[in-house]
Amino acid sequence: MTRSPRTAAQLDARALARAKREALRRRARRIRRAVAGLTMTLFAMAFLVVYAQLASGHDPALVANARKRAAGASAESTAAASSTSSATGTSTSAGESTSASESTGASESTSTGESGESSSGAAAVTTSQS
Repeated sequence: MTRSPRTAAQLDARALARAKREALRRRARRIRRAVAGLTMTLFAMAFLVVYAQLASGHDPALVANARKRAAGASAESTAAASSTSSATGTSTSAGESTSASESTGASESTSTGESGESSSGAAAVTTSQS
């Protein structure tokens, strides 16, 4: 079976299809390059914003940690102040002067058993604050 020679109309149709395919490829390549360029530009801008913020000393993570530490320190100082005031206070209902640190030390020595030393309690907190 032999092929018949192509006519001028067929040759023109093939050339037109080839031109359309090339135009479609150029358009797709242009769109891909534009998207890639836009993505790279946005990434670079975001990176520079974060870098400038960190370089200037405005690190959000460090600020959050500092706030937590400040809140914890103020809570600890409030707790220490209240335990210090209760440790230095006296029991006036019976007329005796017994400090709270002595009474907690006595209860700690009975709870620890043989050594009588413990790192917890009001005495440990006030000692660490001084």
